[in-house]
Amino acid sequence: MIINDEPSPIKRLRVETPKMIKSSLHSTSSFAIKHMYFVLAGLILVVAGSFYLVSTVSSQEEKGVADENLQRYNACVLSKNLLTEDTVESSLIDVDNNCVQLSYEGKIMETEQNIMAQEIAIILEGSPMEVMSEHIATKDKKVAALIVGIANIESQLGVRSPSKAGIDCYNYWGYKTSGTRGQAMGHACFGSPEEAVDTIAKRLEHFVYNTNRDTPAKMVTPWKCGSSCAQHSPESVSRWIGVVNKYYSQIIAIEDDNEVQKKSKFLSKK
Repeated sequence: MIINDEPSPIKRLRVETPKMIKSSLHSTSSFAIKHMYFVLAGLILVVAGSFYLVSTVSSQEEKGVADENLQRYNACVLSKNLLTEDTVESSLIDVDNNCVQLSYEGKIMETEQNIMAQEIAIILEGSPMEVMSEHIATKDKKVAALIVGIANIESQLGVRSPSKAGIDCYNYWGYKTSGTRGQAMGHACFGSPEEAVDTIAKRLEHFVYNTNRDTPAKMVTPWKCGSSCAQHSPESVSRWIGVVNKYYSQIIAIEDDNEVQKKSKFLSKK
């Protein structure tokens, strides 16, 4: 019996096709593929430059809006110039549009969180709560405003607070239950400023978003009085609201001021 060792045409096709494809890919050096690589590389440079600019805006505040805009625009143009001459015209147009956008946006790209952190740091400067400024600024605006406002009435921004074994419990809100360090003087004892802020923020978020208590006047019932203020004098209730509102209103106003600045800068460039 004779056995034919020659592979069938189908088997040969299966074996040879992948080899042909692989060889073709390695040998391909068409203008189109090179052109695509150049365009992608150029756009990556532009995007990277833009992100770098955004991350450094807050550190340049004192230089003024005009100076910042010029630097951002020049950096964008520099990134654009790094594109190869083979870049298609439509891509260059997109990059030009991005540069124009940067030229009038200015400090609009500075995040509201950075602005709020700066404002909160000013309010808390010199108090035990000063170390909490940046972490408080990561919270929702209404929650952050209540965190600072309630601490103002409950502990004078951390001046009066429980401690355990001579170590601060970071409980500046008269908050009960327990922290990671248990309790001290009938109040929660937290292990760090971050734990304290996170715990209080979580509780306030429940009141603000689940029960619509998003102002000092609405928050007085659960936080100061419990379920009812009937056993508290109207004077003490009014005082609690007024002292909490002192800093609450300042922090809430940060958003409004920022929006006005955005609109003003945008219109001035039109």
